[in-house]
Amino acid sequence: MKKHLLTLALATLSLATHAADLTFSGQAANHNDKIVIDFQVAAGAEVSLWTDSWQSGLNFDPQLYLANGGSIVSADNDSGSLVHAGAGYFDAGLQFTAATAGSYRLVLNASSNDAKGATLAQGFAYDGDTPIRLADWNQPGYDINANDQKGGFWRLNLSGVQQAAVVPEPASLVLMLAGLLGMALVVRKHQGER
Repeated sequence: MKKHLLTLALATLSLATHAADLTFSGQAANHNDKIVIDFQVAAGAEVSLWTDSWQSGLNFDPQLYLANGGSIVSADNDSGSLVHAGAGYFDAGLQFTAATAGSYRLVLNASSNDAKGATLAQGFAYDGDTPIRLADWNQPGYDINANDQKGGFWRLNLSGVQQAAVVPEPASLVLMLAGLLGMALVVRKHQGER
C-alpha cells in the first residue's frame, strides 16, 4: 500500500512539473484596461503566448508585454499569426526559450497603450486617462468605413508554461475585500446575538 501511495505521489509531482497549454479569456470594457497574467516556466521551456481575440476587427487590436522581475523583456503588437495559426492578422504573439526556471508577468492591453519605459512600474500611455468605453473609442488602427475594433472580448493562449493565473485589478481587490469585511461583520453580529 505504501509503495502505491509513493508511486501516486511521485506521478502527481511529475505531472505538476510538466508544461501545459492554458487559455484565459474575458471582456475588457475600456481603452485603458490591462489584463495581467502571472505564469511560471521550467528551465529550457519553449514558451508561446498569443491572442486570438481580434477576430477580423470585431474586437480591439491587442498587444502584449512580457516582464521578468518587473523589467519588460519583450513586447509585440501584431505578430500573433506568426506564432500560431489560430491568431488573426492584428493579434499579438511572443515566443521564447526560458534560460532558467522562473516567474513572468504578461500584460495584454489595446494597441497604442504603449509602455512608458523599460519597467512595468513606469506604467502605460493611457494610465492617467479617463476610461473610454471600447464601443465608443476609435483605436488608432480602426477603419472608419468598417467601424471596427469596438468589442472587448480577449483570449490569451499560453503554451509551455507550468502554471498561470490572472492577477485581479486593484479595484477588484478592493471590492472583494469590502465584501469579505461585510460578510465578517454580519457573521460577528449573528454570533453576538446568540
